[in-house]
Amino acid sequence: MTIVLPRAVRRAIVAHAERERPRECCGFLVGSGSRVTHAVPMSNVAEGTTRYRLDDRGHIELRRLLREFRPPLAIVGVYHSHPAGAPVPSETDVAEAHYPEWIHVIVGLGSGRARLAAFRIAGGHAFAARCR
Repeated sequence: MTIVLPRAVRRAIVAHAERERPRECCGFLVGSGSRVTHAVPMSNVAEGTTRYRLDDRGHIELRRLLREFRPPLAIVGVYHSHPAGAPVPSETDVAEAHYPEWIHVIVGLGSGRARLAAFRIAGGHAFAARCR
């Protein structure tokens, strides 16, 4: 599977991760199908530094806003960071992935430089995706 993740979107995700460090950042990926056109930063409402939880109100507000767009746009995924780790889904990431059609982008900051990876997570398994 190939996901279109433009350079500007990648830069926006990495910048958000670096701003939120040492906490995990999180946000939505907006676009159409497997093509991401926007990264929408959201508040991480989880406690601590090693988890993320998207704000429910922000999720609903974004869905309402996207209904107005022509051509149509939708939430196609989510992104979050691992401030001290690799861009690999954790057991918690896999267990809490409730939208199997979504793209999951993780930015890992643990190696000294930001690295991005994309996945589909369904049925308790993460499947790596190619980004272009």
